[in-house]
Amino acid sequence: MPARLESEERALQMLERALHELAESDARKNDFVAVASHELRTPISVVHGIAATLHLRGDELEPEQVHELRATLFEQTERLRDLADQLLDLSRIDSRPLLLQPRPFRPRERLDELLPRIAAGRLEDIEVRVDPEDELTTDALAFERVTANLILNALRYGRPPVEVSSVSSKEYRLVVEDRGDGVAPEFVPRLFQRFSRGDEAQRQGLPGAGLGLAIASAYARAVGGELRYERATPCGARFTFTLPEART
Repeated sequence: MPARLESEERALQMLERALHELAESDARKNDFVAVASHELRTPISVVHGIAATLHLRGDELEPEQVHELRATLFEQTERLRDLADQLLDLSRIDSRPLLLQPRPFRPRERLDELLPRIAAGRLEDIEVRVDPEDELTTDALAFERVTANLILNALRYGRPPVEVSSVSSKEYRLVVEDRGDGVAPEFVPRLFQRFSRGDEAQRQGLPGAGLGLAIASAYARAVGGELRYERATPCGARFTFTLPEART
């Protein structure tokens, strides 16, 4: 093939790749906007309604009514916090390359700091069995986002106790499992896909955008790890986050 034709063919291939990447970027942007507008609308409306009621009629309410409004406000602000974290995660993951900062840290210390932030009202439902002496060298933020999404997923869709444990071996494995019904077999192939939600979760009207496990899986891959699901024994869901090269 003449050199000119080869050059033109390479240029065409580069153009096609650029157009493909642009289309992917545009699709991700549209997904981001759709999730933000749809998922944030309900909790923001609820929070605004409660704030307006307390501002305009707070002195007229009975203590029981105020207590109920405060409980709902707590639930909805938790939901807003989780959604904000997920949208920030999407922004980080979709940026290329994902900036990582590997450094040594102790997973147990990170968990002890993380749990009061993400599950303040349900700490009694979580059992942590992670060796305080374990030390990893990997991106601490990525490790935290994988772990946080797995724990929140177990609390939202499973049943307590939620057990967080580490497995000693040549590779580092963090396991999160619950005592719920587990994942329906037909949904397992789509478990780590964005915006995927099981039929049961949708029927029950459980909150969520179907992003938590997709985000966890993306962060796991970014640090050279792997995220796997299996049914727990005797019941429940068991997720294993494996980091082959992170143990120190």
